[in-house]
Amino acid sequence: MADKVSTIFINGTEYPFKEGQTVIQVCHENGIDVPHYCYHPGLSIAGNCRICMVEVEGNPQPQISCKMQCAPPPWVSEPLKIQTESEVAEEGRSGVMEMLLVNHPLDCPICDQAGECHLQDYSYEHGGGKASTSTAKTKLPKNVPFGEKIVYDAERCIKCTLCVRFCQEVTETNELDLGGRGDEEIVIMTSKGEFETPYAMNIIDICPVGALTSKDFRFKSRLWFMDFAPSIDTSSAKGVNITTGGREGEFLRIEPRYNPGVNQWWMSDEGRLGYKFVNSPTRVKAPLVRGENGELAEALWHNAIDAAGTALRASPGDVLVDGGCTLEEMALAQELASAMGAKAKFAAATGEGDDWLITEEKGANAKGGEMLGLARAKRASAAAVLMIERDEHVNASMREKAGAVVVFALDMEQVPDSAQVVFPMPSWAEREGLLVNIDGLVQAMERNQGIGPGNLTPPVELLEELIGEFDDAYEWRGREGVIESIRAMKAFEGVPFPGDTATAEVGA
Repeated sequence: MADKVSTIFINGTEYPFKEGQTVIQVCHENGIDVPHYCYHPGLSIAGNCRICMVEVEGNPQPQISCKMQCAPPPWVSEPLKIQTESEVAEEGRSGVMEMLLVNHPLDCPICDQAGECHLQDYSYEHGGGKASTSTAKTKLPKNVPFGEKIVYDAERCIKCTLCVRFCQEVTETNELDLGGRGDEEIVIMTSKGEFETPYAMNIIDICPVGALTSKDFRFKSRLWFMDFAPSIDTSSAKGVNITTGGREGEFLRIEPRYNPGVNQWWMSDEGRLGYKFVNSPTRVKAPLVRGENGELAEALWHNAIDAAGTALRASPGDVLVDGGCTLEEMALAQELASAMGAKAKFAAATGEGDDWLITEEKGANAKGGEMLGLARAKRASAAAVLMIERDEHVNASMREKAGAVVVFALDMEQVPDSAQVVFPMPSWAEREGLLVNIDGLVQAMERNQGIGPGNLTPPVELLEELIGEFDDAYEWRGREGVIESIRAMKAFEGVPFPGDTATAEVGA
């Protein structure tokens, strides 16, 4: 028997592989592009789309790389030699593309997937440019509701079965299957018209074409008009990595971003749809100061800061922050409270969770608050300063009973009658900062330039200004300086921050 082979040649270069790896896995691991539809690293291998064909030396026919093991048969002593860009491979892919496009509608101009569609991309890269058949396209059901959140278009479906396998293997709820035969085969719901899983919308992400689209995002915007930024889902404390998408100030969608140590490729539907409060028509868009007539009116930033300092000197007290505030904001809130001779607390809601990505703890940075030494507010009590992003954390009872004179609020509906000065609170998608998830992992979120008013002063800068109102010797540090101060704390000794290790980086 031949010695065990542990390398493979791809396009003339030798690469090592691990036992059990397939050719497509090693290709992608080493930055070699191999087109694919039905393959997903988090699901079982189906091998039914055939677009991932490669040429194998010694084999007259191209082979699908998703199922092909890197290890040669036991009786072969030489490593496999693969070509991913040869004429044989390209001819095979071109044939696959022609077959897939026989019945696919030419509706890219109205398809939500346009701009991020694998079929669109691969038809340009590997298609033949024309069909060899004049057969009329098969007509199949369109705009089929898959529950309340997803729409299915059977004419666009290429039967890759990614959605079916997700419901079978990841959620194990089995709401989808294939029905029909031949060119009339379609995906069907086996349930009573609704998904049992709270993770159903992940099938939209993994669908390689426009067959599964989001009712929420449907027809809202073309991707090339939108701004995107890496961030963290703040609907719970798991710290799911996401990408935010917005356009001209409006928050339009959230998609999961791959992180092997936190959420892999997935996120909950609740987190995905939990952005709509950001688009409230009653957003606070400028600093407000209560005048002699008792009404809140817009003011210049420096005037609002002066007024806030005056109000806090007259009524000093505790600082209550939203459980989704960043590490930097919580640390400065603590310093502000100390300068006033008071304490800082955080408020965070709790709720139902599961054993996966939905946690009972809803405060995205509750763990960070605890590590900083902030107490958790369990009931409404007096506070001079409130920092509010989500209603569920600093709830109405807390807001009204606090008697706060300075309020950081996202929405005018959150502003209590006691407020003398109101600062606009950017949503999590509109500011950068660090969050500590429930497992103690420090992660970064970045600002999306296409979401929100766009001219808001970051809370970190405002908090430093307010500290300076009480401490003449205070030295402004900026966000990076505040982070360095946090890293020097005993509670964060040895804790990796984004940029230190791969596991802590955004998008790891």
